[in-house]
Amino acid sequence: MFRLLHTSDWHLGRKIAGYDRSAEFEAFFEFLERTIAEQKPNLMMISGDVFDTGAPSNEVVRRYCSLLVRLHALFPDLQVVITCGNHDSPSFLNIHAEVLEYFSAKVIGSVEYQETEIDWQKMVSEIVSDGKPAAILCSVPYLRSGDLRRLGENATIKDFYTKLYAFADNVRAGSNIPIIATGHFTATGVTSSDGLPIVGKLEGEVTDNFPPFDYIGLGHIHRAQHCGNRQNIRYSGGPLAFGFVENRQNKSVTLVDFEGSKLTEIRQIDIPQIVDLMIIPAEPGDIADVEQACRQLPDNKDAFLEINIKNEFKTPENKNLIINEFLAGKKARFCNWHIQKAKSANVQESDNVQYTTQEFKNTDPLEVISQIFRQKTSGDLDTKYISMLKEIIEDRK
Repeated sequence: MFRLLHTSDWHLGRKIAGYDRSAEFEAFFEFLERTIAEQKPNLMMISGDVFDTGAPSNEVVRRYCSLLVRLHALFPDLQVVITCGNHDSPSFLNIHAEVLEYFSAKVIGSVEYQETEIDWQKMVSEIVSDGKPAAILCSVPYLRSGDLRRLGENATIKDFYTKLYAFADNVRAGSNIPIIATGHFTATGVTSSDGLPIVGKLEGEVTDNFPPFDYIGLGHIHRAQHCGNRQNIRYSGGPLAFGFVENRQNKSVTLVDFEGSKLTEIRQIDIPQIVDLMIIPAEPGDIADVEQACRQLPDNKDAFLEINIKNEFKTPENKNLIINEFLAGKKARFCNWHIQKAKSANVQESDNVQYTTQEFKNTDPLEVISQIFRQKTSGDLDTKYISMLKEIIEDRK
């Protein structure tokens, strides 16, 4: 049996409303160690967005490297492949590639070329288990438009994977082993972090006609799911809830088992969350409802809070200080406001959503737009506009 552990979208270094989340990432690393010890995978692949930014801090990089060194020491037979996501810097990831090879970790930051042609061999490798070939791995980083244009002016991600599969199948040469690939893109028909279907993406070609890889482990979408009818093309999802739209999602890693080239089982293992992301009160309330919800929180409840409030009245200018008074002596931390405008209320300049500079930097752009739209129109954005905005935001990253 050959076993794969698939994970993605770690976003190491990510904060929420300026709060450090190192303890949560360390808890995830401990979960990984326990899971690897119990499940004994042959290969772990991280399908992009290892870091939250292209220039992570020295401390974040130290933790990342220490994890990989520690995993190699504990599980010397475990092979690791790390591919670049759109949040990662290809050149930064590659800085550590040569050193990490000594610890059985392969890093692919970008598509490489031989003169003007794509070097398919650089992405294709043989995974060995117990001294025998066990799988062909295609390590595909986040693809940029220039990578696709090498195949033709109108080439798509499907075209790229079709060429890659043909190359990998030649390497397999009829052996009874699976061809596995990584990927970091958006597939039409999957569900976004906020529960809405994603439509209209060029990349959305994951159909029954997509090349017949035995498994494709995707990153980029933080919600664990499969693509269309293809159970073997999956997003593992991220390990933490990175925004309040993800606060009710189970976070997990994916385990995939093969007997020869046959995929026999896919399982998700839930990742324990040591800090909750909570929206309180459950229904938008007034300041008295907010106070009651805050004071009812257990003192030792570790949580990030989004305050759910009606905007029927003029909230005080020092409302953030008031919330902190409500939370005095508690472990929970206030992050931001979710202000729902009553339909009968008139929009007042003083009622606008307000963010500090740090809050604005750490808030999802779509969340900001949605809140402003609700305030100005007393309604919610239409699904089609949300999808369009997501494309615009994604293209600007």
